[in-house]
Amino acid sequence: MSSTTETTVLRRDRQNRTAPRTRLDPFPRSPLARWMLRLGLMAPLVVIAVLVQGVPSSDATPNAGLIDGVAAIDWNRGDAEWLALLYPHVSNLIAAANPFGRLGLSIIGAVAAGFLLQKVAEIIAQRAIPRSTGIILVIALAANPLFFYFALENLPGFLALTFFALALADIVRFVNWGNTESGFRGGILLMLAALSDPSGILFALIGALASPFLRTGRSWSPGLRAANTLVIAFPTLGAFATIAFLNVLFFGSPWPGQDLSAIVAGLPEGVAALGALYTTPTGWLIVAPLASAWLVGIIVRRPAALVVSGIVFLLLNGAFLLGAFHPGAAGVTFLLLTLLAIALIPGARTPLTNALVDVVAVLQIAIAWAAALDRPLVLEWMQSVAAASLLVFG
Repeated sequence: MSSTTETTVLRRDRQNRTAPRTRLDPFPRSPLARWMLRLGLMAPLVVIAVLVQGVPSSDATPNAGLIDGVAAIDWNRGDAEWLALLYPHVSNLIAAANPFGRLGLSIIGAVAAGFLLQKVAEIIAQRAIPRSTGIILVIALAANPLFFYFALENLPGFLALTFFALALADIVRFVNWGNTESGFRGGILLMLAALSDPSGILFALIGALASPFLRTGRSWSPGLRAANTLVIAFPTLGAFATIAFLNVLFFGSPWPGQDLSAIVAGLPEGVAALGALYTTPTGWLIVAPLASAWLVGIIVRRPAALVVSGIVFLLLNGAFLLGAFHPGAAGVTFLLLTLLAIALIPGARTPLTNALVDVVAVLQIAIAWAAALDRPLVLEWMQSVAAASLLVFG
C-alpha cells in the first residue's frame, strides 16, 4: 500500500514539475496563457476603437487615406504594372477584404497590438531583462496615446511595426543563439513589414543593419555577420527586386506611379523644414528618445546601442524627407527606438545599473505623453476618445 502511494506521489510530482526556462522558450510557455495574454492586451484597444466610432473622426488619418486608396484601385487588372501600383500590398489587401470600414481597420490594429506586446514580453523574458525594467519599458511603449493612436488610426504603419517587432525577436534568437529557423522567419517578417507600408522598408533596413551589432552566440568565423545579414535581408530584397525587374522589363520603369524627380526636387525645402523643426519643442521631443537610448547605452556600457540608435535616427530623418511616412503618422521615432532598446539592453547587470535604467525608462513614459500632447492630430484624437467616453458613460 505504501509503495503504491509513493509511486502515485512521484508520478504526480513529475507531471507538475516545470522544466527550467530556456532562451528559446515562448512566453508564456502555455499556449492558452499566451492567447489569454494577447486577448488581455488587445481588449483596451478594442474598447476604444468601438467607442470612437460614436463621434466624428478626422479624415487626415492614415486609415482614412488607406480606405480612399483601396477604393481607387482597379481590381480587374492583374499585370506587372498593377502589381507595383498595388503597393503596399499587405495593407491594401487587408483593407480590401475588410467590410467594416474604419472600425474594421482599428480592430485589426488592436489585434496586431496584442501580438506585438506579447512578443515584446517574450523578448524581455528570453533576454532575462530584470522584471522591474521590463514592466516599465512595456508601460513606456504601450501605455500612452501615441501607441493607441498608432495602432487604431495607422494600420499600414502599425502592421509594419508589428512585423518588425516579431522579426526582431527572431533575429535576436538567430544571431545570439544560432537558431537558423528563426533567421529565415525573421527575414520573411521583415519582408511583410516592407510590403505593409513604405516605413516598413526602413524597418527592414534597420533590422538588417542592426543584426551585426548583436552579440553572436556561435563560434566566430570569417563572414559570419555578413552571412547573418544576408539571410535576414534576402526575402525583402528578393520581393522588391522581382517587382522592379518585371516593370523595367515590360514598362521601362522600376516602380510606376512614383515621381522620383519631384521627390528629389523637394529635398532642399524638406531639409530646411526639418532643420527648423529641431529648433522647436516638437523637435526636442523627437530627439528625446534618441538621448534616452544613448543614456541607456552608456549606463550598460553597450557602445553598439549608441551606434545603432544613431543610425536609426538618421534613417528616420531620411525617410521623412523621402515621404515614407504618412502626414498623419505620429510616434514612429519613439516606438521604434523603444523597441530597439528592449532588443539591445543586456540581460545581466548590477543593481545600480538596473536602477539607473529603470529611471531612464520612467523618463520614457513622460516623453511619450509629452510628445502625444504636442501632436495636434493625436491631441484631437484624444479629445474624440474623451467625448465618446462621456457619451457612453455620462
